[in-house]
Amino acid sequence: MAAAGAIALLTAYLLGAFEKRGHIQAEDVCLHVPARQETAEIFNSVLPQSSKYDFDGTWRPDRDQGFRSTCFVMGDDDESLFSLTAEMGSARPWQQWAETEIPPNSGGEITYFDAGLKGVSNAEVAAIWVPCYSSERTSKEPWNMTVIADALKPLEVSDKEARQALIDLATTFARQAHKDAKCDLSSKLSA
Repeated sequence: MAAAGAIALLTAYLLGAFEKRGHIQAEDVCLHVPARQETAEIFNSVLPQSSKYDFDGTWRPDRDQGFRSTCFVMGDDDESLFSLTAEMGSARPWQQWAETEIPPNSGGEITYFDAGLKGVSNAEVAAIWVPCYSSERTSKEPWNMTVIADALKPLEVSDKEARQALIDLATTFARQAHKDAKCDLSSKLSA
């Protein structure tokens, strides 16, 4: 009986059951991510367990096709866990956008939500196609913004909860990126 207990404890230890989970504070989150306190709370409730979380981001607020805003979350051994990205792309039909811009994933059935020109989500990704420039400075063509919340490792909540967390993170990030890029078209994002 004692041997079985010892084996169970050893197995739990080896699988990380006694490892302390890192805690994300608002000030840990990339500076250009809005609502950093709420974002930290979401990350603490859904990200895979890690003893520490590190953040790395890019913020290039150019008012043209060069605009880029990213925030990456890494766990133990610099394993990529999550990314928030906002990048420009030429305006095109949303179906073509979805085929080329949504990262491949195994998050299950794709559903649509009301945000921007089109919002697409499953349990691993939420993407929003957001109107931005009526005439982008360099190309003089209409440009839109792709905003993606991407769980690079499965989130530790139900699929329904994961989908909602991804949508919330993508929508909040999209509002800020639309503002930072100084877009002249309405974002079509709810307030």
